[in-house]
Amino acid sequence: MGQVLIIKNNNKEPKIYQFAQESYMTGEERYYYATPDSLNGQYVMSIKDKCDKSDIILLINYEDQDEKEIKDIFIGGDISVSVENKIYYTMYRHILNEDHNLAIASIIDKIDLNLAEDFAPKCYVIRCEMQCLYNELNERIKAVKNRKGIEEYTVKDATDKCFELHKFAQKENQIVRIFPSSAVGEERTEFQRDRERVVNCKAFRRMVDKAQIFSAEKGDYYRTRMTHSLEVNQIAKAIAYALRLNVDLTEAIALGHDIGHTPFGHQGERTLDDILSGKIQVGLNVGDDILRNKRFGGFKHNYQSARILTQLEEKYEEFPGLNVSVQVVEGVLKHTKLDKDVSVVDFLRDEYREKIDCVNANCATLEGQTVAIADEIAQRGHDVDDALTSGVMTVIELIDFLQINKCTALREKIEKECASVDASARIIPDQHELKVARIVSAIVNYMIEDTIRSSKARIQAHNDLTSITMDNTTKMIGFSKEVQGVNDYLENVIQKKVICNSEVARADYNANVIVKTLFEKYYENPRLLHKGTLHKIFIETLQHKNEAVSNSAVNLNDARIKIIGKEIEMMTRTPLKWVDGNIVVVHTLDTQKDISGKEDYVIQNMEFEDGTVCFEKRRILIRAIVDYIAGMTDGYALQEYEKLK
Repeated sequence: MGQVLIIKNNNKEPKIYQFAQESYMTGEERYYYATPDSLNGQYVMSIKDKCDKSDIILLINYEDQDEKEIKDIFIGGDISVSVENKIYYTMYRHILNEDHNLAIASIIDKIDLNLAEDFAPKCYVIRCEMQCLYNELNERIKAVKNRKGIEEYTVKDATDKCFELHKFAQKENQIVRIFPSSAVGEERTEFQRDRERVVNCKAFRRMVDKAQIFSAEKGDYYRTRMTHSLEVNQIAKAIAYALRLNVDLTEAIALGHDIGHTPFGHQGERTLDDILSGKIQVGLNVGDDILRNKRFGGFKHNYQSARILTQLEEKYEEFPGLNVSVQVVEGVLKHTKLDKDVSVVDFLRDEYREKIDCVNANCATLEGQTVAIADEIAQRGHDVDDALTSGVMTVIELIDFLQINKCTALREKIEKECASVDASARIIPDQHELKVARIVSAIVNYMIEDTIRSSKARIQAHNDLTSITMDNTTKMIGFSKEVQGVNDYLENVIQKKVICNSEVARADYNANVIVKTLFEKYYENPRLLHKGTLHKIFIETLQHKNEAVSNSAVNLNDARIKIIGKEIEMMTRTPLKWVDGNIVVVHTLDTQKDISGKEDYVIQNMEFEDGTVCFEKRRILIRAIVDYIAGMTDGYALQEYEKLK
């Protein structure tokens, strides 16, 4: 950092004041001269090698003999010291004591300066390295420089081009929609309609209070699922525009890709899946085989997002879900890895599964592939942002992590941005905050540019194709091999510094406790569920393909308490086991009981009967609880926990 050269002047040398005033009035360079053979000159010679352009000059003028009454001050910069002992400068501020005495007093008071005592005898220059003084004077100079304004931004040689979709982009006539829909009109496209349906659904609005990594309780700055989705949307659009893909479809997928996320980030997702697989015991009263084989299904947020779009949202009397296009559903489902342990049957209706290849992990559409890579880019950028802002990682630590060959290009970009902030002519309220913003921008731009460049090359390599259909299995949108390595490395760094951070670990532990407790309480007494959820349980039971299940439906919202109690007892408490490939109800036999003539399967004093109805009802209940908890915001889940714990 720079230093401040403080010069006191009692006007016995009128040229000192005259030169300072001329420099201030004209903006031209002037100098302060110290006779080489004087004590003052010798001091200037001793500090000459320590001075540079970043230093500041503070010229203090006084008139009284006691050196107490300051007349005015000049503040200048662009310092250099010549071999003739001349301190060259340009003055930017002239502050009169009679008009702005408090400003002068605050500057003098900052260093507790005494003009009569703090300068050596016959010496009129001292060097001050106090950074708070330097920073304030530097900001006063910058404010003057900034008054000159900013040069108007112009685009050279810009030409207007009509946006023409690439032949691999999804066109209007390619849309696949399961249920008939009214004409969209001449002014809108079908994919615009998809985007609007996503934005206007309840699940989208709830993302505003769903955590990304840090809970919203940490403050308004930290990201939520909503802000993350908007960032993914912007990045995906930038790539889609560059590749001439369908931006409306890209937006619809990007805005809807995370609507299936649970409260409390990925920990809520993990907890629900662990409950369904039996890793977390909540008293489901079933054998280990049933849980281990995920007979109640699994949970992953991308599958749940597809379920919300196609089944859970209610906006139309003719069909469940939002009736968005198959292209949107597939893009949402495949924006992150498919999980072989999670069956898509639990989340998508038959008619959607028939049109989506759920084996191939890549999106068929390039728009879906674009959102998948945009999600990666957004995560790398904002995870670094949250890490630097929360203090779990410093800028110096980040740059140090990037001191490996494959990260050279990114590190140099980040170092350049940091140096630019340090050298900025503008007054910056918080340099650290601006550095973080510039670092995140550097990371995101670096990855976007690489994605566009490498994707164009892959698209060109498949130029023999005429279009992209829903049976496409080729991945064309993504990083180059080099930047994929950087992305993986950055993700690993975040895992170590942020995801494994004690603060995040505590939040994850609390999330696990809350979600587990809510599930236990709702399963123990389903009547605690929202009445809408209870009605959905009744409807799903009525619509079950097995007539025995359908005929046995009981409305838990509208029946005598005794009937409801017995139904809940059967649904939740009846022991179920997996025997010889069948779900059976387990009864412990009374050894005194006469079982002669019975056809039930009896082994080791156990009696088994068909458990299909009980199992299917329990499965419907469990999935309803999963849907209900997954749809909660962080705040609502916490409120429910406080009520029920």
